[in-house]
Amino acid sequence: MKQYTTIKLTEQDAIANVNLLWPDSSRLNLVLLSELIELMDYLEDESACTLIVFQGLSTQQQSLNPTPPDIDHCSKWEKFLVRLERLAGASIACINGFCTRFHFQLALACDYRVATTRSVFQAPEVKEGYLPGMSVFRLAKYTGIGHARRLLFTGAQWSAAEAAGFGIVDRQCEATTFEKAIQESQEALMPIHPKVLQNTRRLLNESFATSYEDAIGHFLAVQNLCLGKLPQ
Repeated sequence: MKQYTTIKLTEQDAIANVNLLWPDSSRLNLVLLSELIELMDYLEDESACTLIVFQGLSTQQQSLNPTPPDIDHCSKWEKFLVRLERLAGASIACINGFCTRFHFQLALACDYRVATTRSVFQAPEVKEGYLPGMSVFRLAKYTGIGHARRLLFTGAQWSAAEAAGFGIVDRQCEATTFEKAIQESQEALMPIHPKVLQNTRRLLNESFATSYEDAIGHFLAVQNLCLGKLPQ
């Protein structure tokens, strides 16, 4: 297995645990971006894992000297997030502290989010003069436009309880039971049928912009393939 410098990858059964060694959520760099792309190549083409669990998506304090991102880095970052969103498998974001900026963007791209009650969410970029990545596209699908506008326009901080109320957090827990909550969340998502989950996610995402008449054709085609693979 490839050794990374910004990622620690371990695999057990059908679960890939990805620990991001990335303490400053305001900074992207080419090494991190390259390794994230290599990670997706591996997960898509070689790994037998059907569930990716991301840890390291929070810090114990906010970034003191945030740096506006490079536009080329933004493009590469978004390509990684889109590949994650389209993966034939599920993903969990594990949050235990401040989840902001690029950490927050990655958490939104995951299928499921587990957060401790001490966690805090924030997207301060608009107040600093630039866009918070494609959070402007993803966030409202969870919260509705009104809540998303307030969060992004004001740069306000949200507690884990508030984030859960707005649909961003799927499970809350105390810090002392964080690992147990992650384990139980993994079990709740199992078993994962990769292609079924992939197409379910696609239909859900397209439901905001696709007519029923267009969606039903995709549904019937995929459903026919899925049913054909079930044991008789």
